[in-house]
Amino acid sequence: MCISKARSAIYDFFHRSEKCQAFFFNDQNIEKYSAYYTSMYLIQDTHESICMHRIKGFSEDSLIAYIEFWGVMQAIVIQQDSISELFNAIIGKSLNTKILKNWQKLRLFRNTCAGHPARKDRPKTLPLTRTFMGRTFGNYDEFIYEKWESPNEITHPRVNLSALIDSYEKEAAEILNLILSKMKKQWPKS
Repeated sequence: MCISKARSAIYDFFHRSEKCQAFFFNDQNIEKYSAYYTSMYLIQDTHESICMHRIKGFSEDSLIAYIEFWGVMQAIVIQQDSISELFNAIIGKSLNTKILKNWQKLRLFRNTCAGHPARKDRPKTLPLTRTFMGRTFGNYDEFIYEKWESPNEITHPRVNLSALIDSYEKEAAEILNLILSKMKKQWPKS
């Protein structure tokens, strides 16, 4: 619930601060307001959807579970992109996500499960890898995928997706709290 709490604090500050609203409602800042507005909704919608799905868990029907997994992964990417947009609208510069360890781990996990050849982020001296996420991948607590590594090594890594999401959420909430701090400094109470 870290993301929800931090997002709500930003929302509440916006609606209590006449200075903040005056800034965003100024015609010169219409793009920033649009980024703020859409980002806030997307952060809330993705967070609530992911939370509800985590309570429910993946379907026992493997085909539905497969689509659910990719929906969860896409929701997280949308949420990350929305937090980045919000950061840019408030802070005035791009968020350096490369330093966000858990943010990157979750994104890498998504890209790994997509099964594309993984050589982009690896030195050419390391062997090529490919992954395959089957229909019976497990659940949030133990997610299993198949990894092929050249020349012909096959492993089945196990990932605690719940722990991965929880770690990311704490990091994302820290970014949202940083945004709130900037808002409070930029538009102090009258």
